[in-house]
Amino acid sequence: MANGTERTDRVLLKDMAAGDTVFHYSKGFLRAVSEVTTEWAQAPRPEGYPARPGEGDTGWLVRVTPRATGLSIPSRRIAQLLEWGAPGPLTVNGTPHQKFISRLSSTEGRGLLHETGLESPASPADQAAEGNYSKTWSMEETDAQTITTIRREQAELRRHLLKGRTATSCAICGESLPSGLLVAGHIKPRNLCTEEERRDFTAAAMLVCSLGCDALFEQGYIVVDQNGRVRRGRSAETQDLERAVDLLIGKVCAAHSDSTAANFQAHRAMVQQEFGTDA
Repeated sequence: MANGTERTDRVLLKDMAAGDTVFHYSKGFLRAVSEVTTEWAQAPRPEGYPARPGEGDTGWLVRVTPRATGLSIPSRRIAQLLEWGAPGPLTVNGTPHQKFISRLSSTEGRGLLHETGLESPASPADQAAEGNYSKTWSMEETDAQTITTIRREQAELRRHLLKGRTATSCAICGESLPSGLLVAGHIKPRNLCTEEERRDFTAAAMLVCSLGCDALFEQGYIVVDQNGRVRRGRSAETQDLERAVDLLIGKVCAAHSDSTAANFQAHRAMVQQEFGTDA
C-alpha cells in the first residue's frame, strides 16, 4: 500500500490460491516457475527491502514451492507467447509493464509451461476449463528490460525469407520442411538491433525450424562461427539436450554470408557474455 491506496498489481496476491502457477521474470528472461502452496497472510517486511515513501512495514506473504529454476527463456520468445496489452504483463508495444504481478490466461500459462517443458500443449478440454486454471506472472518491479516488438515486421520478414515457397530448408539443420514449421528467427537479438538493422531483411534473420533449431539457437545452445559452421554455445543441462546439440555441430549454416556475418558474431558475443562460454 502506498499513500493509503492499494495497488492493483499487489492486490492480485490476495487472489492467488494453492495450486496456482507463478512465472518469475527478471532481467529479460523467464527465470523460474513455482506453485502457490499457501494463500496470502499478513507478514512483516523482509530484511533488505527498505520501505518506500508512504509504505508501512506490514504486507502480504504468499508462499510458493519451486517447480523449475535456472531457466533462461529470452524475452523475445516470451513476446511470441503472450498477448500484448492490459490486463497482462505486456504493454500494447510488447514491453513489460512496470508492475509487481499480472494475471495470465490459461492459454498463455499453458504455452509458457510447454515452453519450459513442464506441461504439454493444451487440449480442447483444457481450453474449455480455462476459468479453473489460474496462472500469474511475477517480475521485478525495477527491471527495465524490454520485451521485443517482434510482431510488427514478422509477417513481412517471413515473406521475404520464404520468397513464395511452401517448403524449404532450415538454415541450421538443412532439413527440408513445410513453411509452417519454419520460423523467421532474428540472428542478432531484435532488442539489440537498431531500427535500420531491423529493416535490413537480408541481414537480420534466417529461416530455422520449430523442431528444435530455433530454440537451440535462440537460447544460445548453438552458435555459428566466422566460417559459417555450427558450434557449441552454452552448456547443455541434460544428456538428451546434449545429444540434440551434437547432431548439429559442424553443419554449415545456409544463412551465413557477408551480409549476416556481423549479426552471427553479435549473437556469439551475447552468448559468451550471458553464459560465460568460449563461443
